[in-house]
Amino acid sequence: MTKGRNPNRGILHYDTAKTKFSLTRHLPSDDLCFFVQHYWLVEWDLRGQDPCAQEVLQHPGINLVFERGHSRISGIESKKSAHVLQEEGQIVGVLFRPGAFRCYYKAPASALTDRIIPVSDCFAIDSGAFERRLFGMEDKKLRIGLVESLLRQNMPERDETVELINDVVDTVIHDRSLVKVEQLVHRFSVPKRTLQRLFHDYVGVSPKWVIQRYRMHEAGELLENGMDIAQLALALGYADQAHFSKDFKSAVGKSPLQYVRSLRP
Repeated sequence: MTKGRNPNRGILHYDTAKTKFSLTRHLPSDDLCFFVQHYWLVEWDLRGQDPCAQEVLQHPGINLVFERGHSRISGIESKKSAHVLQEEGQIVGVLFRPGAFRCYYKAPASALTDRIIPVSDCFAIDSGAFERRLFGMEDKKLRIGLVESLLRQNMPERDETVELINDVVDTVIHDRSLVKVEQLVHRFSVPKRTLQRLFHDYVGVSPKWVIQRYRMHEAGELLENGMDIAQLALALGYADQAHFSKDFKSAVGKSPLQYVRSLRP
């Protein structure tokens, strides 16, 4: 998890969402931290209540998700994603570092963008049997340990390109003034076409997408905290409010004003 950064950015309407489910994050063991950003465990009990469609602006990392009857490898969703929570349930998820799942997948990550594939496509397991064993454990540390044992069974060689990609992504996260790919090209002395090719191959989305996604993460949080839309557009490096509103609506499906109105009871 990135130090000093709100880990809940990207979860839309988070103040409402946190009343519907519990979410905890856990760091990986040292031997897996090259590949894994963190583990995320979700539990909910909505028995007797209406289902909840939780919307998320995904981070630029592929997820390995274990859920009873619906375990999956989830590529990056280019728009917002929504997961319906109903009755009661649990999820144990693995968020891989940007580009790191490419080491396991051994094919361009772009092939997974906006797609879901079975866990068995990458890992030699019976998903049903694994789910029964995993969710038969009450202790979260034991669950994480079981998932880590799976990741170790097929642990690939480290690819140093992953470190370059994460250096770029971390720079985007921490430097709000970065709004164009050309600025990254200058900062890292990597040709634009090379950077685009690497992100397409390892991450599954473009560097421009990553820049816009993290700006929209920040925008969602600041709008929920009551920041003025015009001030927000300026703070995020946009030349005008109209351009910001267009990008926000493209990502979230609502204009910033519509999103603010949707926050009200």
